[in-house]
Amino acid sequence: MGFFWFKTKIRNGILFVLVLFNSSMAAAGPLSDIAKEILPHEAAYELDLEHVVSGSQLVHAEGFMSYNWKRRCDGWTSEQRLFLALTYPENKIIKFRAMSVTWESEDGLRFRFNISRGANGEETEKYAGEAILDEVGGPGRVYYENPKGKEVLLDRGTIFPSRHTLLLLKRAVNVARFDRQLVFDGGDLSGSAAVTAIFFPKQKAIKLKKLVKGYDPKPVYPMKLSFFPPVSADLKADILPDAEYKVFYQADGVAPVLYLNFSEFKFRGDMVAFARLKRPVC
Repeated sequence: MGFFWFKTKIRNGILFVLVLFNSSMAAAGPLSDIAKEILPHEAAYELDLEHVVSGSQLVHAEGFMSYNWKRRCDGWTSEQRLFLALTYPENKIIKFRAMSVTWESEDGLRFRFNISRGANGEETEKYAGEAILDEVGGPGRVYYENPKGKEVLLDRGTIFPSRHTLLLLKRAVNVARFDRQLVFDGGDLSGSAAVTAIFFPKQKAIKLKKLVKGYDPKPVYPMKLSFFPPVSADLKADILPDAEYKVFYQADGVAPVLYLNFSEFKFRGDMVAFARLKRPVC
């Protein structure tokens, strides 16, 4: 699953969701073996409310997410969409949407992005541009087209989303226990942010709630991902993550089930549609 992370963004008390996980030697290591195992695909998920914290005014919530992760001769592309409908007292409904279209080069040095978020039909945030690293693992710089002329430096240790996903899968298959990386996904103007991962033991294939045509169940590698606010490379112990996800990845990158925890409430996402995509002939 090319899940190039829908991180939480809280603006003036309103939740927006975006696309998606130190100067780590692991980030610079070869990933060609795990990349060969990735299955280009597209999938859709129903998001059901799993938990609401005590004291919350949220009455009901539901959502839908779709994405595709495509292999190209020059790298990887991803297109993702997420919709949430949150119901509060007096039948007040807030509808959120987030969309992301990205391309990442095969060598992990370039990343193009076009990302937007909105609520109740109004676009509230939009970012577009290109990020370039001096070498794998940074440092680098972001050149924004929207907002036009904006530039941001990327810390040493920064990697982009596709490389991060490949690295997570490699570490999961190799029975790692913990990982921490700096990731830039284009979702704001603050540069890279820390993402930590805790890996759990391999489990047997998950049985979905509904039969999904074309999906081939395989053993999964559960991992808990914590997305921290951009605070430079020095992550302080007292800073809490913006969001925490638990994703059940297969070794081929497909994730049949995931949990999205946004502090106030938690969703469970179950795959409801799936399709394999063709690999390029290069």
